[in-house]
Amino acid sequence: MKLISTLILFCLLTAYIIGGTLPACSSEIGELFDKVEKDIKTWQISSASVSVDQAVKIAETDAEKFRSFYLKSLVDFYKGDYQSANEYGEKALSNKEIEEETGFLNFIVAASSSAPEFREITSENFVIRYANPKDIILAEYAKDVLEKSRYEIGLDLEAYPEDPVIVEIYPDMKSFTLASTLPAKNVEKTGVVGICKFNRIMILSPRLLPKGYTWADTLAHEYVHYLVFLKSENRVPVWLHEGIAKYEEKRWKEKDNDVISPFYETILSEALKKNELVPIEKMHPSLAMLESAREAQLAFAQSGTMVSHLVDKWGQEALVNLIESIRDTDDYQAAIESVTNLNFPLFYESWEKDLRSKNLEEKIPGVSVKGVRIKNTEKKSIDGSEDLIEIDNNRARDYTRLGDLLKQRGRLSPASFEYEKALELDPYSPIISSRLASALNIIGETKRAREVLYPILEFYPSHMDIHMILGRIYLDEGNLSKAEGEYLTAVSINPYDPEVHASLIMLYDKQGQTELKQREEKFLKLLLDEETDNGKQ
Repeated sequence: MKLISTLILFCLLTAYIIGGTLPACSSEIGELFDKVEKDIKTWQISSASVSVDQAVKIAETDAEKFRSFYLKSLVDFYKGDYQSANEYGEKALSNKEIEEETGFLNFIVAASSSAPEFREITSENFVIRYANPKDIILAEYAKDVLEKSRYEIGLDLEAYPEDPVIVEIYPDMKSFTLASTLPAKNVEKTGVVGICKFNRIMILSPRLLPKGYTWADTLAHEYVHYLVFLKSENRVPVWLHEGIAKYEEKRWKEKDNDVISPFYETILSEALKKNELVPIEKMHPSLAMLESAREAQLAFAQSGTMVSHLVDKWGQEALVNLIESIRDTDDYQAAIESVTNLNFPLFYESWEKDLRSKNLEEKIPGVSVKGVRIKNTEKKSIDGSEDLIEIDNNRARDYTRLGDLLKQRGRLSPASFEYEKALELDPYSPIISSRLASALNIIGETKRAREVLYPILEFYPSHMDIHMILGRIYLDEGNLSKAEGEYLTAVSINPYDPEVHASLIMLYDKQGQTELKQREEKFLKLLLDEETDNGKQ
């Protein structure tokens, strides 16, 4: 399952500008209002905050007070100060003398008053908020991911925010959809798990998904959006925003920006063969609004490879120049022509020709692209195991279920036999492959376990179980460096599995890394204590 992080530009970034005709304001306060609105549009929130505080102090008439309270509420909302945003929003709404459109203000008050009770930790350049106690594990790991993203992606895009960036980890679907303004059906359908909006980054806790998701890459992806928004002053179109974010999202951990994974190669090759590429126009106002998770992922692949084509042919500086040119002209087609000497239709043709010349193949036959499936905490699935429903082949699912029953009874050799039969029917299933490899490793058939895992790892690098099994193999062999790499990759997908922290405790103990060992002990205790508490309820 591929999940989506995305930018929403459609939510009327100018919606806070008050409609209708208000009574005239004094020239001084009118200039302050204009400056606040301009600064908010470009996320110059510190500057907007200074101006709006001055406006609140000098407002005299009902009209001036209404507008100053309105803008104060908006600025504080963008600052992430929900208590103040709610307070001033209520003050503005209580002014019965002003009959103006207040839809966006109503949203601010509703979102601020119902925001989760966040706790926060900080790094040098980020404020990371979480509400569920277990999400401190994610927040602690996120500090390193975000700081690396700031450094590496900042070098590529020549952009470093002056103010700390707010990152919020939402504890449930309801709070995430309210804060992001995304309809729940779009989140579930297209797989949206992250968003950059309202001067901050918001993600859905991977704790809610059965196997987590690549939250670290998602944070980096959203941070790219944040940089592009600031650098372009909110003028880069959605498709290009997403392309830049997709191109840069792994720079925090990898030197090369390779967009075409086996997954993307598969869906691109199919789209090229059928002439079913997603039109640029359809990507607006948001990829989250496309018809399916597959179409959204295809749009990511297209936009990401367009940016890759730009950089490969015209250099990294061309990407920086493109963003700056769009900022100055507010015309992406003219900007592309100024950077490449090709008008946009010719640039698009150049990209598609280059893509077709790569002779892309269907690397993962029958690949399934699904939306978000929230973990069922109340009852088991009808298959007895939640991830079994991800296996589309009925017979393969039945063999896998039988293998699970045998494994639970300690009959690992017969279990591996059933998994082998399932894998013959569905040879590209990471679920079946990881179950088989796990059983084989336990009974000492490590060589065969590797043979099963390595091919599937190339196709499904974000499947956590694969990394957990490889971590066990390397740890048993005494290859601590490789074991640590696999376990930390598992953490970057699902940091809520007690086994990964128990394994890292053992590993760091062998390495003599006391501080890291103590960190993992703290995380493991938190997870086990909550499991014990839940068991008592």
